[in-house]
Amino acid sequence: MSTPASTRVIDRLKTEFSFQISVDTNDLPLGLTVAEAALAAGVDLIEMGTPLLKTEGVKHVVPAFRARFPDALLLADMKTMDGGSFEARSVFEGGGNIIDFLAIAGVASAKGICAVRDEYRRANPELPRLVFADILLPHQGPADTAIEVALRMLDAGVDGIGAHLQLDARRADPSLFHSSYLADVVGAVHQRVGAVASVQVVGGLYLEQAVALAKTGLRAFVISGNLGLPDAQARYSNPPAEISEHIAAFIAGVSAA
Repeated sequence: MSTPASTRVIDRLKTEFSFQISVDTNDLPLGLTVAEAALAAGVDLIEMGTPLLKTEGVKHVVPAFRARFPDALLLADMKTMDGGSFEARSVFEGGGNIIDFLAIAGVASAKGICAVRDEYRRANPELPRLVFADILLPHQGPADTAIEVALRMLDAGVDGIGAHLQLDARRADPSLFHSSYLADVVGAVHQRVGAVASVQVVGGLYLEQAVALAKTGLRAFVISGNLGLPDAQARYSNPPAEISEHIAAFIAGVSAA
């Protein structure tokens, strides 16, 4: 089932530029500071990152973000591999709008998570509740494999797809990050399913990469700790004004593509 509130968000993410900040800090106060700076710069979604959720705890982090940002779209990057319905319930109960799980968990997990989403949609139709599935690259590549995974996830009921170049993989092989691999895979996935679902691109993107992807039709971008600069340096501890400046430049550059 869907609701008008959820449908509006899904339609916007499919057709308009959207920008999500990965708040991958390991403590809550810094995470809230980064999120505030990102919202000031114009991001659309606040991602409570996996390191933050695991270090501080879902039942602590999600309500704290909701209290601090009552009107923001909040996504919990749970990287769920099992027990999906349990984890989805924790996210939605705390006030989160979107749960992001790993597509490699399979169809059973996807259906369990979507069932909980539908339960919360029925209970409060005015709140958007969405489920995103991350296709983990290179483990679920190449493009043909990623497309098959995306189709299975959409058949199971998810609302959006992410093509996610794994942090460990791109650290182990920097050439993978600087090659066309991510662009080739996410472009193929978007071409196949972009008309029916949001397709996000994730993986330490820098501005030039994101601009090239935007020119091919991609609209949903995740900003990592490098804040759109062409390196792997996390900048979460930078002054908030600098964080806002980098993110605003990324948004402006991509939006003008």
